[in-house]
Amino acid sequence: MTKRILIFIGLAALLSGLWLFWPAPADIPLPLAAPEVAATAAKPEATPKAKPPAAPTITVTERLPEPVSDSFKLLATAYASELQYPGYSRPLSEADSHLLNPNIYVVQPVPLEGGASAAIVLPKYRFSYPETIPVSLQVSGLTVHSVSVQLHSEQDTTLLASEAMQNTAGDGYSQSAEQNWQTELTPEDDWDGPLEVSVTFSANGREQTLKTGFVYSHPVATITGVGSSRGVGSDMLIPVKLNVEQAGYYRLRANLFTAERRPLALLTATERLSEGKAELTLRAYKAVLRQQEGPFILSSFVLERRPAVPGELTRYGDSEQSEYPLEFFSLSQLTDEPWQASAEEQQRLQFLQQMAEQ
Repeated sequence: MTKRILIFIGLAALLSGLWLFWPAPADIPLPLAAPEVAATAAKPEATPKAKPPAAPTITVTERLPEPVSDSFKLLATAYASELQYPGYSRPLSEADSHLLNPNIYVVQPVPLEGGASAAIVLPKYRFSYPETIPVSLQVSGLTVHSVSVQLHSEQDTTLLASEAMQNTAGDGYSQSAEQNWQTELTPEDDWDGPLEVSVTFSANGREQTLKTGFVYSHPVATITGVGSSRGVGSDMLIPVKLNVEQAGYYRLRANLFTAERRPLALLTATERLSEGKAELTLRAYKAVLRQQEGPFILSSFVLERRPAVPGELTRYGDSEQSEYPLEFFSLSQLTDEPWQASAEEQQRLQFLQQMAEQ
């Protein structure tokens, strides 16, 4: 799915910049009309009628600059590969780290004076109430002190919490050693939505502040279990059981692994759910199972309640367990029907291929 998003982002960027390379239309003068001749009383002698000169044939061939054409070739090849599988069931590999770890917090070290650096570290990007929030400051090449953390709401900048941080190395650390300052924030009931962490510290007589963000939410739905899989057509259907707190349109993404934890597929389902107990079905296309008949493991859940109106925030759910085992599944239940891309998807591919040939 992320590959498709990157494809469309790249395509949009190329199309928006294509006019920079498009040559201005040439001004081609039209042939002048023959002047009118006044009629006279004398009849002119008969002479062979001369054929008017043929209008010149002008052929204009527009070609895309080579780098743009090459980029369209790459996009067309990548998109053609995407269309081999349905959007709800995409193959996964060990190289898809961003899909295998959808809730990872990416640490971004900030360079400081004298070759030093500092970084805020969180264990993940999304938290669910009532989870506590461990916050760390990692500093290298600089002695810092008076370290504290502040938590604000990104929506209205309200100060939600402020805590002093403790150095895990104690008082005997050296400037060359890496320092790790830590604290743990205990949530309040009104913490909800995107939040901002600010870590302030003093070093060499100056006060400095680093900032980062994460999402904290009260779960709007909870995954409670997984039912028995069954085959329909070329898909293995996996029913996921939920307890829904707020009705709405939900999207569930989960990763399917072998029992040896080798990644097989990213599964996605979207459906409107009512409050109470509900079920949302994930589908695994036969080709992504790669002749594996189980047992399987379903994990890496991302459960979202989609915005119903513009400006509404995406809300998140959670799961009672981080993963659920799936029993053995016979592939003989599935047909070998090839996946057929939609007419709209085929038109997009044809457009990319045409642009690549320019």
